[in-house]
Amino acid sequence: MEKKLYRAALMFFTAMLLLSILWPYEQKLQHWELEPNYLVKESDEIFFNNTRIHQYRTEERAELAQQGFKVHRYLKCTYDTTQPLLNFTIINSWRTDQAYIIAEPNARHYFADTVHIALGDSMATLSLDHMDFADHYRLAAWVFQNALDYRRAFIVQGRDSLLLNGTQSNEKANQAVLKDYFRLVGRYQ
Repeated sequence: MEKKLYRAALMFFTAMLLLSILWPYEQKLQHWELEPNYLVKESDEIFFNNTRIHQYRTEERAELAQQGFKVHRYLKCTYDTTQPLLNFTIINSWRTDQAYIIAEPNARHYFADTVHIALGDSMATLSLDHMDFADHYRLAAWVFQNALDYRRAFIVQGRDSLLLNGTQSNEKANQAVLKDYFRLVGRYQ
C-alpha cells in the first residue's frame, strides 16, 4: 500500500514538473485598455521593496517626505549625455498607496518645445511642459507595449532620428523601469 501511495505521489510531482517546464508562465498585460489606475496593492509594493528597490536610487528629500512622496530613479539609466533622451522615473505616493510614472529628459531645453516621437507605424507629439500624470502614463504604456513587440521609439527631427532613450543599454534600463512600474500598479503580471 505504501509503495502505491509513494508511486502515485512521485508520478503526480513528476507530471507537475513536466507541466511547469513544457507550459511556462507567460507574463502578460492586464486591463491595458482601461483608464490609468495608479493604485498599488500592498503585495505589489512589498514585492517591489523587497526585490527591486536595490536597483533604484530613492530620493527622499524633506519636502517630498512631508507630502508623502518617494522618487525612484533606476541606477543603470544614463543621466548626463550630449544627446537628448528620456528616462522614466517612478514616483511613489506612499500616503495614498499610488505610484506614478514620469518621463524625465536629460536636456530640458531640448524638450521645452514640441517633440515628435516615432514608434513602429505611429507618431506622437510630445510636450513635456504640458503633460499631467495621465499623459506620462499613456506615453509610458505606449512605449512599453511596443517594446514588448521589439519595436523601438525614436525622436524625429526632420530627416534625422535619435533613439528615445539614447543608447541601447539605456533603452534596456528604461524597459526594466517600465516593467517594474506596470507590475507595481498591477497592469503587467
